[in-house]
Amino acid sequence: MEYSCITDIGLLREKNQDSYIAVSNSYGDFLMLVADGIGGGKAGEVASGECIKYFDDIFKQSGPFEKIEDAINYMLYHVRAVNKHVYDLSMRYEEYAGMGTTLTGLLLTSQGAVSINCGDSRVYGFLDDGIYKLTFDHTLVNQMLEKGQITYEESLNHPKKHYLVKAIGIFPSVSADVHKVKDMDYYLACSDGLHAYVSEEEIRKIVTAKHLSLDSKCEELKDQALMAGGFDNITIVMVKR
Repeated sequence: MEYSCITDIGLLREKNQDSYIAVSNSYGDFLMLVADGIGGGKAGEVASGECIKYFDDIFKQSGPFEKIEDAINYMLYHVRAVNKHVYDLSMRYEEYAGMGTTLTGLLLTSQGAVSINCGDSRVYGFLDDGIYKLTFDHTLVNQMLEKGQITYEESLNHPKKHYLVKAIGIFPSVSADVHKVKDMDYYLACSDGLHAYVSEEEIRKIVTAKHLSLDSKCEELKDQALMAGGFDNITIVMVKR
């Protein structure tokens, strides 16, 4: 297994509010996470950084996971715990009021793979030449689309397409999506600085390109996001099974 990570501030933002982790425990389990801070000037980078630091501190002492349900329950528990940690910070310090972060990623174990998502960062899987979206965006527009309140075409340019209905640290408690996912050739976790500006077809072409190394794939994806305007911070973590 090999992995590659990259983050970039983009062309318009004053700060990079994204954070990420790619770490193994002593049992060979592998955790990759991307956190995209929200709240504008209200310490989004603190929220994402605290979220990632939390998992960096606890995951190295984790495992082993004897069945896939153990891995799912582990992530559910710690997502709730990190949400409380970030929320408590936002309540304790005025300069952190209103801060929050998305959290998405993948836990790879000997029992299988588990996706984690809270917000609108994404995990993709790639099998043979296909791309598969493994997470559901927790946005108001996606919620409206599921309920049949708007059409898919209306969702594409909806004025509230970036409004989140779930995030880490905004409320005292949160429920994240944590699911077993299929085995894939590659997995990619990214902030919306990539997926909002680079099409899934372009992402698929780059990730499945056989002549590119893993590092080169990440670089090319980042460059495509910059060429599309670089409107947001860009973070990518990719693993090859």
